[in-house]
Amino acid sequence: MKTNTKLLLYTLSAVALFSLAGNAQAQYNAVGDDGIAASPKLRQALNERKAAGSSASSSAGSASYQAVGGDGIAASPKLRQMLAERAASASVSSSGGSQPASYTAVGSDGIAASPKLRQALNERSSGFQVAPVK
Repeated sequence: MKTNTKLLLYTLSAVALFSLAGNAQAQYNAVGDDGIAASPKLRQALNERKAAGSSASSSAGSASYQAVGGDGIAASPKLRQMLAERAASASVSSSGGSQPASYTAVGSDGIAASPKLRQALNERSSGFQVAPVK
């Protein structure tokens, strides 16, 4: 009798676990068609923003922003403007015909130094004297 009671108890508990673990559908779907999981309030705001964005983009026509420019770099509008300014200034300075400034950190004496220290070392190097050995 004890074996039958235990078997019945185990069977009932297994059935209860399987029924609880079943797929329950809620009324609210947290993940929208954009793949973002959000609370109901945030989901509503995202849906409104999406609706406002689609109506604004359809009314704007062809005036849209391309994040990836001709150089292949994805950038924000502000960064895109900075990159365009750099490219314009680089083309102006390179067409000037002057030689680019070069600096080697290691001088002829084999010492690595900053430009300021390199200049000081170069000024001092003209006065080397060797002490006579007695």
